[in-house]
Amino acid sequence: MLMIVTSLMAGEGEVEMRFEAALHQEVVRGDLRGAEQEYNSILAAPSTPRSVAARALFQLGQCFEKSNRPADAQDFYARLVKDFGDQPAAAAARARLEITGPANLKFDEGTPGKVPTGWYAASPKEGDRWASLRRDGCRPGHAIGHGCAVVMVPGNASTNFSELMQYFGAAPFRGKTIRLRAWLRLETADPADSGQLWLRVNRAKEQGFNLKDRSVSSAAWTRCEISTQVDDDATFIEFGVILDGKGRVWVDDVSFEVVPRQ
Repeated sequence: MLMIVTSLMAGEGEVEMRFEAALHQEVVRGDLRGAEQEYNSILAAPSTPRSVAARALFQLGQCFEKSNRPADAQDFYARLVKDFGDQPAAAAARARLEITGPANLKFDEGTPGKVPTGWYAASPKEGDRWASLRRDGCRPGHAIGHGCAVVMVPGNASTNFSELMQYFGAAPFRGKTIRLRAWLRLETADPADSGQLWLRVNRAKEQGFNLKDRSVSSAAWTRCEISTQVDDDATFIEFGVILDGKGRVWVDDVSFEVVPRQ
């Protein structure tokens, strides 16, 4: 009996080490695909303890969030709540499932120099180099205590594209008209650089398509606005700011609202 117990404990310890390695792969190295494969392998192993399986499911959801695939992320969170509701990780999954509105639009939460709380950068690896919260350089006259954000492309990056975005469940907004506004300005490194505000409403059976405001190419603060009707089968609403080029886009005073019926 002692040998069996010892063997089980050794097996659990090995699975725990595999989970920690996958977590390092996801968070530190930014290798989302590799981490996803390892989390799935952990889930498929019959010896995986429930506590580790629950955490692996949650991290799979995190991987898909970072990959801008919210519908897939929600599937993992729902599975976690359904099959592992007694585990501590289920509480975090419930919190992700219950997000039904935008967060931190005035950039008053978070640490300067880091990706703003509630937002996602273009790259999960070293995300702070792609978008960060700022307390200076913001639009003159905005409320005290609020911040702004800057979207950029690291100098050694192989792409000229970056973005800052967030998403949430569309259920409270179905059948309504929504309006997204923000102030943008562009610091150019090349005349072709541009910035843009975008919004997407995903539907149950299709990804949806981006609605974009006109491109911003001025160093002066410019107010951008997008309005659209939310379909009755909408699943998620996503929005953000994109940079095309090697310059920097600044964003301030974002607002999201339901347009009153006339």
